[in-house]
Amino acid sequence: MYAFCVLKRVSLLPPGRKLEEKHMNEKIGLRAFSTLLAVMLVSVSVVPAASAYDNPDESWTEVNSASYGQIDAYIASSVGYFGGPYIPERDVYECNFRMAGVGETRYNDGESASACRIQSLEIAETYNKPHQSIWTSTDPVRMGAWPRDNGNSAYYYTVAYKVSSLAISAISPYAGFALSAADLVAFMLNGCDDSEDGEVIWRKWEHNPDQTDVGHFFWWLIDVDPGQTIEFTVTDYLFGPVYEAVGVDRTFTITTPSRSPDSMTTVEREKYGIEIIPIDELKERSGELSIASETVDELIRYGEPVYYAHRLPVKVMPLNPDKEEAISRILERTGYSRDELFGVTNPLAATMEA
Repeated sequence: MYAFCVLKRVSLLPPGRKLEEKHMNEKIGLRAFSTLLAVMLVSVSVVPAASAYDNPDESWTEVNSASYGQIDAYIASSVGYFGGPYIPERDVYECNFRMAGVGETRYNDGESASACRIQSLEIAETYNKPHQSIWTSTDPVRMGAWPRDNGNSAYYYTVAYKVSSLAISAISPYAGFALSAADLVAFMLNGCDDSEDGEVIWRKWEHNPDQTDVGHFFWWLIDVDPGQTIEFTVTDYLFGPVYEAVGVDRTFTITTPSRSPDSMTTVEREKYGIEIIPIDELKERSGELSIASETVDELIRYGEPVYYAHRLPVKVMPLNPDKEEAISRILERTGYSRDELFGVTNPLAATMEA
């Protein structure tokens, strides 16, 4: 049974009537225990000052829960919009988005249950595809997850702290998350376990042994032609035994100005929050603005002042997540049967150890 809400709009309903099911084996993942012990012993007590630009121009957070048998599963996903520059050579507005997703599983009595097996994120172009292009930078901080056995550490704090904090704040009232936002971004490692790029961007993070608490971060960009309205979806899922799947889904709509910023009136520039950055200041400002390194190089080659739009119109509509469709996709992508992927025994061991 599912309960769904949009944060600050509808109160999250408690998990519904529990179905009769054999109690899940109480197996605590050794990696989860050792990682959480390390967090307890070495807590991030001094939080560095976050960049002002870590605060999104707009943000949207959703929470969802699933309950089956003895397991309650929770997911929270926060997406932030951070504006973006106009790219003269390609005549596009580059929109900057970042998201953080956190998941956790608990027994009905509130005790931690090791049932977080897979996290997945899908960003898909859906409307007016010829006039949009979703892509991601090669910068190490574009993507991170916790816990992971492989990958490199990166300084996620200045790009991931705020959206992580929003997601953790949303999920904590229902089942306290294991880490603070500062600890989550400190323990993240970059990389993922499977990916797809193109009109659909998809990332998957696998966990073996099963975990009680998990999190991930992703930063992407979308180029939109002037004078266009486009749509894309962002779907975040947590998969595991007994409950099988719980997720959040939403559609984003962006409408861009009909002309380039250099031909706008002062009133129009104020409307869209256009900031003019001298080209000789771009490298210095690119860090705080989190402009992709590829974009910085492109703009420097062009050699003109940079117009950065902080207030392009972005609308969001929550969708009802389709559990069966999500399960069908994850089974197709992993190659496992439903019984194999969601059984008590984690089948990802061979993959993780290979």
